[in-house]
Amino acid sequence: MIEIGGQTFPSIAEMRKYIHNLLTNAPLDEPLSDDDGKLIHELFLHHPQAEEKLGDLQPEYFKVSEHPQAGARAFCIVRTDGVEETFSMNKCVSAWRRVNDEKVNQSKSSEKKEPTQQKKSSKADEVVSQETYADGLSGLIQRFQRVILLYNELGKEIEQITKLLAEESKR
Repeated sequence: MIEIGGQTFPSIAEMRKYIHNLLTNAPLDEPLSDDDGKLIHELFLHHPQAEEKLGDLQPEYFKVSEHPQAGARAFCIVRTDGVEETFSMNKCVSAWRRVNDEKVNQSKSSEKKEPTQQKKSSKADEVVSQETYADGLSGLIQRFQRVILLYNELGKEIEQITKLLAEESKR
């Protein structure tokens, strides 16, 4: 069970799914709800450049906006001085996981345990392994999402050109 930002999720995968749905479905350039803002804020604090993005200020609110360079939807912090900074939620979640994995490992190593027999890997072990693999691919996933957007735009352009060519051939 994962508790973060006042919300509880049964797994990392469910938390990621929730965040993805929020990124996909939240209205652009409108402040997130208090509950979602708390979740995103707590995760944002783990971003490798959180201090740089905040400066000496506090966040006024979080929102979903369009990334200025990529053109894709991204989470954005709006500081109290009105400055807006987009950030990678994948970097936040990956850093949050590292911190929490370290805490779990430290608490486990401080406990004395009896040796246990090794068991076959379960479906849960496979899911954790896949999640870890997915974290390493976050940049690739973002690039792939951009390719999909470009592919869709290209498809529209091809459709328009095809229509124009068809009209010209009728003349």
